[in-house]
Amino acid sequence: MTLDVRRTTHLIGESTVTQPAAEDTGPITFTVVTERDGPVIVALAGELDMVSAPAVRERLLSLLRPDASRLVIDMSAVTYADASGLAVLVSTQRRAVLLGGTLRLAALRPEVAKVMTVTGLSRHLAAYPTVQAALAGRKLTIRTALRGTSQAAAAAQARPPQAQAEPGPYGGELRAAVSALLANADAWRDADPCRRFSPALRVLAQAHAGTSDRAVAQAAQSLLSVLVREPLIYSPAVAATASRLRGLFSPRPQLAMG
Repeated sequence: MTLDVRRTTHLIGESTVTQPAAEDTGPITFTVVTERDGPVIVALAGELDMVSAPAVRERLLSLLRPDASRLVIDMSAVTYADASGLAVLVSTQRRAVLLGGTLRLAALRPEVAKVMTVTGLSRHLAAYPTVQAALAGRKLTIRTALRGTSQAAAAAQARPPQAQAEPGPYGGELRAAVSALLANADAWRDADPCRRFSPALRVLAQAHAGTSDRAVAQAAQSLLSVLVREPLIYSPAVAATASRLRGLFSPRPQLAMG
């Protein structure tokens, strides 16, 4: 994967600010702003998951140096995250700390904050309401970030039953996506040495062998919920089949893994 980065440099007082053009690395885009003697600010946009995790890891680690070990990551445009993607931020934070620096997250969306809580990573990653607050050190509690999710859930419950969507897609497209995933079951097992996904894969295979599309949809959603909580070793086959399946349950065109 090649990063095409074009930089423009501006002098501000005695500081030099370097602002690269946005770097498109597939499902996620980077915009980096650095200032001499200040933190490196990284704005991520897109999906932080198994697909994008290798590129995110490589890019973030490339930014860390003994004289540039403080990172602030603007998460406001990250629309989806899973355990594999967030684990990259934890490993980057460890490298920053070894260099005497820090890593701070800013402007988490409620759905991303929820994943951080479910995975337990909220105990390891410092979150702030805005980039400015992260620079100043005014911390955000995950409970505050999740408030938006709770309000949205309450609004959904208030709608009449006929206004609420059915749980997931049905039909040939879903079964084709599940067939492709099950055809790569060996790749899923290789990417999951602890076998945390084995029960969900068995249930999905059993549902796919039956005649109920609803059962297939529910089993697929259960597998994807495990993917949110548990990281996998990166595999192109797993990334592709998981992305295809998640795309059927989401308005976004892609899924991710890390």
